Amino acid sequence: MRSKTSSFNKEIIKQDFRNVGWISIVYFLGLFFIVPMQLFMVLSREEPIITDDRGLFGQVFAFELQVLFLLVMPLLMAVFLFRYLHVKGASNFAHSFPMRRGKLFNHHIFSGIILLLLPILLNYLILLIASGVTDVTEYYTITNASYWLWLFVTMSFLIFIAGVFVGTLTGLSAVQGILTYILLFLPAGLYALTSFHLSTYIKGYSADMVLESSFQYFSPLADLLQFGGYGPDQVKVPVEVIALLIYGLVAVAFYAVSLWLYKNRSIESAGRALAVSALNPVFTFGVTFCFALFGGMYFTVSQYAYTWMIAGYFIGGTFGFAAATMLLEKTWRVFNWKHLKRWSGYGLAVAILVAIIPLLWQNYESYVPAQSEVEKVYISGGYWQYRELTNQDIEIPYITSEEAIQSSLDLHEQLIEISNPLSRGEDYFFFVYQLEDGSEIYRQYRVDEEVVREEKKAVYETKEYKKIKYPVLGLESSDVNQLVIHPNAAPGEEELYDPEKISAFMEVLKQDIHQLSYEQMMAPQGLSSGVSFTLDGMQENPYHLQIYPSFENTVEWMKREGFYEKMMIQAEDIQHAEVYKWPEDRDFPHDYDHYVYNRLKEDNVKPLEVSESDQIVKLLNGQENQESGNYIVAFYFDERNENHYNLLSFDEGDAPNFIKEHFE
Repeated sequence: MRSKTSSFNKEIIKQDFRNVGWISIVYFLGLFFIVPMQLFMVLSREEPIITDDRGLFGQVFAFELQVLFLLVMPLLMAVFLFRYLHVKGASNFAHSFPMRRGKLFNHHIFSGIILLLLPILLNYLILLIASGVTDVTEYYTITNASYWLWLFVTMSFLIFIAGVFVGTLTGLSAVQGILTYILLFLPAGLYALTSFHLSTYIKGYSADMVLESSFQYFSPLADLLQFGGYGPDQVKVPVEVIALLIYGLVAVAFYAVSLWLYKNRSIESAGRALAVSALNPVFTFGVTFCFALFGGMYFTVSQYAYTWMIAGYFIGGTFGFAAATMLLEKTWRVFNWKHLKRWSGYGLAVAILVAIIPLLWQNYESYVPAQSEVEKVYISGGYWQYRELTNQDIEIPYITSEEAIQSSLDLHEQLIEISNPLSRGEDYFFFVYQLEDGSEIYRQYRVDEEVVREEKKAVYETKEYKKIKYPVLGLESSDVNQLVIHPNAAPGEEELYDPEKISAFMEVLKQDIHQLSYEQMMAPQGLSSGVSFTLDGMQENPYHLQIYPSFENTVEWMKREGFYEKMMIQAEDIQHAEVYKWPEDRDFPHDYDHYVYNRLKEDNVKPLEVSESDQIVKLLNGQENQESGNYIVAFYFDERNENHYNLLSFDEGDAPNFIKEHFE
């Protein structure tokens, strides 16, 4: 009996319940009002509430508020349960008990786990009872509720044990709370900072794709927060099964290390920022390194220059070193010769590491697969276009012909030659290679259009690339429920439901797209109208596009159907136009027409006012999306709304004579 008594001390458990039981009560009430109470309220409504198939993880049950309690309450439990470790008197008293340290530690861990599990289990029990007495299948299933239980139990245990682990490393409760979140975010943060760092040095490296595809896997907190009830439609749960199993194993590892640290922790470490003095250099270096990368990122994003990036490394690293030193020594008086020498050492180590990381990727930068290795290739204007197709589970329109693949490789090689990772060019390229061995290669570049004009033209005028740029080429008219044409600068729209008319329109539209030249694709003439498609009752899809007056077959078909004048902008739709001389000696960070036009307006440059119908007709032959030219034309449709306008531009040779004469 004596050994049993010593192995389990009820008084310690009772004391823990008295000290931190309020956290368990708040946890229960928070989850109860967000989940079971919300269920009772929606069941009592006469009109059903709109639900989704995410069940307890959806918007009906405010999953983002559930996550708030999940992130906060387990950490509070760890902080308050082990508060005695950070107060010298309390620490001495607790460790004066006739009980081994390991057993005392396990008693507190047992108390914390029980107090965290009870609120979750009670709410789960309420959900089970509700499902047994009424039909709740519109809101959740038993499987969905069981997964909710598993998720909250695992994540609560992980955050609690992570908090305990940090509590054994530090002697300050405030530092414990902050460092726990930093610890759980640290892998993802370092991953993001390193990815950005690589993207500024390595040609072709796509930080967007890397972070989007795997960022959440480096932090359980990022995994939870990235879902938030609003993730992609195919994602039904915030954390995948494999990830939950891994988080459980990580929590067990945290427990084992925490137990060892607790047993070997010095009682005198209470009140110190780090209880283990041997970790001081590691902590200082880590903070210095992270702040150096953050400083480099901040100044790079704001200035896009390597000199400012290096300055950011220096400023960020200096700030990080000073902050870490102040925290460890608990004083701001760290600006002396001793710390200057230490700062130099840490700064040199950080600089070497920052410089070495990109060198490890040199082969990545220069690699272009041989044509014989490539099965197919996809090229788009950025990663997000590719992501949209994959998220909507749409078949990727790859380039497969040998000639088109070779043109793509030629473009890729030229981009490697002339691209600069810090380029502020407006032209984006994203490559996806499917190789014969089944592997995939991703590259992304950003340059000015003119520097790769010929290589780009060779790719863009292929039929296969046009299927990428204009997904409607891969759409069958039989799949379309509704087709809507709407002018972009005037009210009204034309809706087509007749399958024969839809088929006829898509036939002439595809003819016009196949006939487009590179120049027409990049800078089409005239003001456009939009076309959108509804498939299976859904309007959200990538098949929308713009049609222009240069689409001859489409225009003729619209005229025959009798709605061309309403659906395409006519001269009589325009209230007046303003023509500006495109400034020759300009010092603008951007050259696209909207940016230049706004700068001219801000500088109060006087334009040529045009209101005569015959002159406006000539102005409608201008080009969209120009990044250079001689004249900019702004079309206004309502004198009461100066913000409602469209822009076209002219080169010197294409401009109407009355414009040239005015600006001579």
